[in-house]
Amino acid sequence: MTFTPTHVLISRTKETPVQLVAGPQGYWLYTEAEAQKDTTPAFEVRPKLGFYCRGHQVVGFSLQPLTAWTTAHSEATQLAK
Repeated sequence: MTFTPTHVLISRTKETPVQLVAGPQGYWLYTEAEAQKDTTPAFEVRPKLGFYCRGHQVVGFSLQPLTAWTTAHSEATQLAK
């Protein structure tokens, strides 16, 4: 699978580029490492239910489109300089 990030998975401490792929119960969130190894992704997002990690519901995560993250990230970098 070719990794083409579409969104950014944001936790309290980390921002990870991910690719959304339609799954049986929602969308799988592939990281670059998972896409290269062709393994089942750890995270998925289900409509109206939220985020799941290996089948267990988790809190503290959000998802942003990559374009919005890229813009905000570059602005923050410019402000830091």
